[in-house]
Amino acid sequence: MNAFLQRLAEIYREIDKAYTASQAHYNFNCEGCADNCCVTKFHHHTIVEELYLAEGLKKLSPEKTGAVISRAEEVVKIHEASPEDIRVICPLNEDGLCIPYANRPMICRIHGLPYELFRNFKFETGDGCYRFITEKENTAKDFRINRTAFYLDIAQTEREVREKLNFTGRYKKTTAEMVLSIYGRGGQTDDESIVQIPQRSPDVMPTNKK
Repeated sequence: MNAFLQRLAEIYREIDKAYTASQAHYNFNCEGCADNCCVTKFHHHTIVEELYLAEGLKKLSPEKTGAVISRAEEVVKIHEASPEDIRVICPLNEDGLCIPYANRPMICRIHGLPYELFRNFKFETGDGCYRFITEKENTAKDFRINRTAFYLDIAQTEREVREKLNFTGRYKKTTAEMVLSIYGRGGQTDDESIVQIPQRSPDVMPTNKK
């Protein structure tokens, strides 16, 4: 799997470069934002991104791992009992910072700024997050991130990973569900098939369980 993860890392680097360029163009940052995207319920759709996130979580101490698992379990419970648009802080956010920042999924890297995307034989556009729209939308010449190549490259990598794992089901998980899947605590898919993600040592147990 290392080759697939290295390829995804390269795609992420290109995404980060594009985001940084757009961010500089608009002189935009997220500091102090009350509409924190880390409380948004994002869904992820690729196995390869879960595998990449797992690599980052391997570096955590047993104590921090337990805390992350406990928070993920609480977030999943809240999501299951609440409306789809419920806003609750990501279990990987600690004191306002992403713990596995270098291994965060694609949407966490690219959300917030205007974009364009060609798929299903048509162009889609997005105007950015609420803060961008209210503060920056009309202040500078349009500089949209073209997501098309990034999506295509990740889709191709995902196809190859699925072939390697012999997985044909649909995949849709929140970040909290990803975390629980990585640590062998479940997670949801749209299919009865569950991807077998490499697990951490079974002696790592959650702490501060409520």
